[in-house]
Amino acid sequence: MGKHVFCTDLCQQRGEPLEGLGDAPQRILMLAWPRGKWRTPRWESVDMSPALCKALHDAAMAGLHVALVDKVEAEGSLPTLHALPENIRTDIADEDELIVAIRNYVDGVMFDGTPDARTTIICCTDSRRDACCARNGFSTYKALVAIADPDKFNIVQATHIGGCRMAASLLVMPQRQRYGRMTAGLAPAFLAALERGEIFLPAYKGRSGQPEPAQVAELAAMRWAADHGHILREIPLEGDIPAETSEGMHLTLSAHVAGSHLAIRLHAQSFMVQGNCETVAEGGGEPMLRWCLDEVTAHSNT
Repeated sequence: MGKHVFCTDLCQQRGEPLEGLGDAPQRILMLAWPRGKWRTPRWESVDMSPALCKALHDAAMAGLHVALVDKVEAEGSLPTLHALPENIRTDIADEDELIVAIRNYVDGVMFDGTPDARTTIICCTDSRRDACCARNGFSTYKALVAIADPDKFNIVQATHIGGCRMAASLLVMPQRQRYGRMTAGLAPAFLAALERGEIFLPAYKGRSGQPEPAQVAELAAMRWAADHGHILREIPLEGDIPAETSEGMHLTLSAHVAGSHLAIRLHAQSFMVQGNCETVAEGGGEPMLRWCLDEVTAHSNT
């Protein structure tokens, strides 16, 4: 048997940027389910009745992100259901009631529950989906729960949330922040930034809901600002973003930060993308155009 080739390693070797892939789900429904029973697809996991499987499948097809979650290696228990970004949690023992709650939530009707004021950190550890999520995700999860204040952070390990080739992959809710290439070593700085209400720039993928080049440019401007002593959560950009992208295309966007005008230069580049380890093993993959940062040039506004 050949040596396993990890998709995260290939992604980094090819130089594919983390920045620009920050889109996060608008609505997430987390269902507590033992990690050992997770399967792919998640709505066909062990010990799920056909009715519950169908309810979860229908929720996913309706556009919700459905996540099975567990708290292995951490103290405390999880509620049966947890809805985000509303941050409402509830325990439901009866399966029929659980299915009704799921279907109602899909239709926009919130179930009765308890508000949770904490920040939720969803860490993908889905070994059934990808070996990189198991290898990188679980070590990161354990590092986070070992030092996090449970009164401030609700940290769960979850089924697939996307971004396997850039594992460990995390979602921070209700802020809708997506992070990648997280490691156990980054856990203290990551939690400290979130506790201060800041974005953790080293692993941040970009602002959800923005075009890829805007995500890349804004993140570059944020990092420039941080290097010059200014911690910002958002930076307005100027410039037109093309509707279509081609290999080798160049783009310059602008921003004003702390009395300086920033010219942020980008280019479009093709990368071979193999989204998970299974695709690597099967020899699959396809080229994908990504926006890459060239440089940030600063000039005084005065």
